[in-house]
Amino acid sequence: MKFYKLIILLFAISVYSQQHINFDKDWKFVQQDVTGAEQINYKDTDWKTLNLPHDWSIEGEYDESNPMGDKCGYLPAGFGWYRKTITVPKEWKEKQVEIAFEGVFMNSTVWANGIKLGNRPYGWISFAYDISEIAQKSDKITFAVRVDNDKQPSARWYTGSGIYSHTWIDVKNKVNIARDGVFVRTEGNKVLVTTDINNTGDSKKVRATLRTSIVNAQGVKVVTTSEKLKAVNGVQNTIDHQLKIENPKLWNPGAPYLYTLVSEVLVKGKVVDIVKTKFGVRDVKWVAESGIWINGKNVKLQGVCNHQDAGPLGAAVPDKIIRYRIQQLKDMGVNAIRTSHNPQTPIFYDICDELGMLVMDEIFDGWMEKAPEDYGGRFFDKWWKQDLTDWVKRDRNHPSVIIYSVGNETKGEIGAELVKTCHELDNTRPVTSGHSGSEYMDVLGVNGHSEKKGFFDHIEEEQNGKVFIGTENTHTWQVRGYYRTKTWFRDGYPSKKQKPYALPDLTEKEVFTHDWIDELNRTNHKQIFNSSYDNAMVRVSSRLNIAQIRDIPAYAGSFRWTGHDYIGEAGYVHGGWPFKAFMGGAIDLSNFEKDLYYLYQSQWTTKPMVHILPHWTHPKVALDTEIPVWVYSNCDEVELFFNDKSLGKQKPDKEWLKMQCQWMVKWQPGTLKAVGYKNGKQITEKVIRTADVPSQIKLSVDGESLENKNNDIVQVRVTTTDAKGEFYPYGENRTYFNVIGAGKIKALGNGSPVDVEQHVGPDNRIAFYGLTRAFIESTNANGDIALLASCILGEKKQITSNKVSIDTDVLVLRGKKPKTDIQIYYTTDGTTPTRKSNLYTNSFEVPLETTVKALIVLNGKNVQVLEERFSKKLGFTWNKNTGERVIAGEQAEDAKIIKGKVIEKKTLVRGKGYVKLDNVVGASLEWYQENDGGAGEADLFIRYSGKYNNAPGTYIKVIVNGKVVQNKLFLRNTRNTGNFWNKVKLPIQLERGANTIVLETIENKGVLIDEILIN
Repeated sequence: MKFYKLIILLFAISVYSQQHINFDKDWKFVQQDVTGAEQINYKDTDWKTLNLPHDWSIEGEYDESNPMGDKCGYLPAGFGWYRKTITVPKEWKEKQVEIAFEGVFMNSTVWANGIKLGNRPYGWISFAYDISEIAQKSDKITFAVRVDNDKQPSARWYTGSGIYSHTWIDVKNKVNIARDGVFVRTEGNKVLVTTDINNTGDSKKVRATLRTSIVNAQGVKVVTTSEKLKAVNGVQNTIDHQLKIENPKLWNPGAPYLYTLVSEVLVKGKVVDIVKTKFGVRDVKWVAESGIWINGKNVKLQGVCNHQDAGPLGAAVPDKIIRYRIQQLKDMGVNAIRTSHNPQTPIFYDICDELGMLVMDEIFDGWMEKAPEDYGGRFFDKWWKQDLTDWVKRDRNHPSVIIYSVGNETKGEIGAELVKTCHELDNTRPVTSGHSGSEYMDVLGVNGHSEKKGFFDHIEEEQNGKVFIGTENTHTWQVRGYYRTKTWFRDGYPSKKQKPYALPDLTEKEVFTHDWIDELNRTNHKQIFNSSYDNAMVRVSSRLNIAQIRDIPAYAGSFRWTGHDYIGEAGYVHGGWPFKAFMGGAIDLSNFEKDLYYLYQSQWTTKPMVHILPHWTHPKVALDTEIPVWVYSNCDEVELFFNDKSLGKQKPDKEWLKMQCQWMVKWQPGTLKAVGYKNGKQITEKVIRTADVPSQIKLSVDGESLENKNNDIVQVRVTTTDAKGEFYPYGENRTYFNVIGAGKIKALGNGSPVDVEQHVGPDNRIAFYGLTRAFIESTNANGDIALLASCILGEKKQITSNKVSIDTDVLVLRGKKPKTDIQIYYTTDGTTPTRKSNLYTNSFEVPLETTVKALIVLNGKNVQVLEERFSKKLGFTWNKNTGERVIAGEQAEDAKIIKGKVIEKKTLVRGKGYVKLDNVVGASLEWYQENDGGAGEADLFIRYSGKYNNAPGTYIKVIVNGKVVQNKLFLRNTRNTGNFWNKVKLPIQLERGANTIVLETIENKGVLIDEILIN
């Protein structure tokens, strides 16, 4: 019995001797800067308690005045403090103990018991601190983390704020394998391993053995080797091993087979440290003439760029949602992701390994300032080498990572040092960039410049012997559920600067007029939605890009901008507030697929599919108007039926303009059915129908359901339908949510780029084009969870009907369905309903300018009060159809203003107003201009107004990227000041990426500036 107890005790000690402890739970947090919070005795009892990962910015309210501005999505930033106190287990004594952070944005400082452990400015890097001495001497440890994301904008896109990824405590013996100290790579069936071993104990030298084994995916050890060493204190002890796997199973995107490398350190025959590293056996070759070869097979990169954030969840994306989004892209046919423009969290790479997603691993955006307060301008020079080293060593074992990228649309001789350092740390992968320091790169990466017409006419000259990748190609925009038949080019067509490919209109006259806002209420001409027909772009359509990748041998592949929509970068293309997001994705902010998703699926996947666009509900389109009906399919043939009558069969063509099948169908309410055929046999079909007025909601789950664990998450889809259950594509009514059981609302969204309601906190959300998203989180590992959703439904503007319906739906998320006895009471006079109000039994009619409220009673308890207003002033609109598009410029009121003021005006100007510069020398306006093409000449147009007595005009200075390009640019008098406007043109030179343009007065006459336009 004593012997048995001894065995149990030894087992417990061996378990405690090495621990990887998740440290996410029960942190204290306050969103402000405080003094002394690093000290042990600081009182944090009134701070909020939360679990990590955490992003405080996404929890806040969108506000046009927030310093994050249009670049980072108008959310709050500032300072945050985290604290956590733990008791030190006795098993930690005499051990090496570290606290590790996977990601903190940004400029974090960490203390333990008041002792500063260190500071890491870069928000996209993983790091750890040794707390062994503190653990040895203390019974308790109080950790404090100060996060400084106050200076804004700190990037060109949404970053989040806080400890947005996991934290860990690692406990090891004094002789151990260094953090990120295993480097495994393969050559054929050979596995080469370099292992760094530390000795942090009191003994100067320790005799040890390193045993390295390989275990296959079935858990069987296939090979092992060992070597003795003397682990010397204070130096890094490095051992190289070479192993062979007989007939290895290879890793590739279609069959991502993973082995596990087990590295064990033994002292006196006892294992004192174990590190397990998953890896894949694969051979990657890069050939300038034919691109990338994986295991002897030519593979085209069918890629997307993606930022860290996931819309309503911000930057602190749950692991389950990361997996869902990667699988979603995989199902679209994507085989590669560029981590633009920073490393992702560690779990991202693990999932890419498992799912077979290739990765272009990118570390930096700029090597100098690109946003006013970014890492490139503030910290890069001092920190780049440390950050790059930690990044490469962390990620270099992932088989999914096939190439490194060290910059995006930036410049500088430092590029040579970046590439050299990557090679020193990992000589198995090439290095590229997004059109930055290309002369230093192993692989030529080109962003939007590679989209220009004529680029591939001289591709060999561009390559100069290097493999070519379109690192940010193509740029198209689309809003889910929104359509235009007239082609739209961001910078117009033709454009000397962008050199776009021609793309014909789908109809001579625009068919659709439905819009998000009335034309007169736009504050900026850029504030438009873009069509889902693949006819809104900068230079090249998605279809042409797909064909170029497929047909040009030297085109190794490209990464479209982007896979998913993302928060931020809302001004440059989209005109700013209330636009909060960039809508270039094939999938929107709430993980709903756009039509573009199915275009790629039709070209990049083999599982039979058909997809019809647009929807077939067009209440304001004149009857018999011909509408282009597209069907995306990977079948041999597609047959389209309208009201069960065949409109004929078509074959999807390889020629890019005919990738989709198109029928011109005269608009009548009814049913469209697309049938796909393979080898003459019907194998798939899709049916869409005209919907009546919105009357119901339907709940469903996208992805995996809730598991029996705490803090698990599920994605609920709310679909607006008519009384027959048909999808109503203009749905914009508000859904209210109530979680029944052991769960809570994590966040709400709908995919809209202009909905600026708060994501975290409210229990309700408007729909956007018929869909709403609820992220629901479990609050206990056990217990039933269900979701009650309720909605007052009807057309906001009553365009065809004044009928109102009230609907509820209950969805079981985990366990058993609860009792759901529901009564609904409502009012139509704006008063709060009670159980004495009207009992809802059937739909009813209301006039415009009516507020309907409803009380939801569940099992005898009041649980929800709903509200919906029907008014001419609310909801989507149907504009008068002019068919014209104004090429919008950069508004003066959005510029950085020195000695001037904004004058608001609704007529004769392009935005909300104009800027009146003061009557002094040195008054100025400064714009940031992002150039996603190549460097080169452009025309700067300045729209101004001013009439001066006793002078023909005035002069201003024009400065581009810090250089004076025109010392005295003459602005001739306009007919009067403020009501007549002139334009003046000046040739300028734009750099790739970030540019600044400054207009500065050189006389004390002032001037009115409305906008600048660059072409």
